[in-house]
Amino acid sequence: MKNIWQYVLLGVVVAVGGMFVSDLAGDFFNGMGGYGFGCILGICMYLCVVIVTCTGIIITKLNKDTPSEKE
Repeated sequence: MKNIWQYVLLGVVVAVGGMFVSDLAGDFFNGMGGYGFGCILGICMYLCVVIVTCTGIIITKLNKDTPSEKE
């Protein structure tokens, strides 16, 4: 049960981090047609980074669980 709450807390931290990234990108890319478009671009970039990171973690965990073939 302790692991579940750690993952829930990690998810909340990641979500709050995404809000900050979105706000910063909204200010940085403000010339793209408004603050909203910059925020959308920022949250999409953040989502890409999160997906790639999580996929890498999952693949690493799966590779550790499979027995290596020794010849």
